[in-house]
Amino acid sequence: MVELYFDGAVRPSNDDAAVGIFCKNSEGQVIERTFRITAENNHEAEFQAFLKAVELAEELAVQGESVFSFRTDSEAVSLAVEREFAKNKRIQIYFDPAFEQFSRLPLAFVKWIPRSENKADRVAKDALNEYE
Repeated sequence: MVELYFDGAVRPSNDDAAVGIFCKNSEGQVIERTFRITAENNHEAEFQAFLKAVELAEELAVQGESVFSFRTDSEAVSLAVEREFAKNKRIQIYFDPAFEQFSRLPLAFVKWIPRSENKADRVAKDALNEYE
């Protein structure tokens, strides 16, 4: 099973935003990825993080991985996946393609976790600090 932790981070004072992904594949190898993004708030950044995590899962599926456990501290993301839609129009531009890709994965689920357990929190904050 692949564990994919994802998180978005925004610094409102200067509009910097980043996504962090912490992934452990079925063989125990760790993959960390960061992306600079444009986001008006943390909520929007979390949905962009989900999209990037799903893109990584697709890469890993091509390599033979088949079970994906996505972990997020965003209740909004986990509820949107559970309900299969996002109400907010700005969020839909990230959620809709992410959910479409997510739905094509062999076996995938999203689990809400507390921020203290989100291994991607550090990755996202480190990424945000790199852009200073």
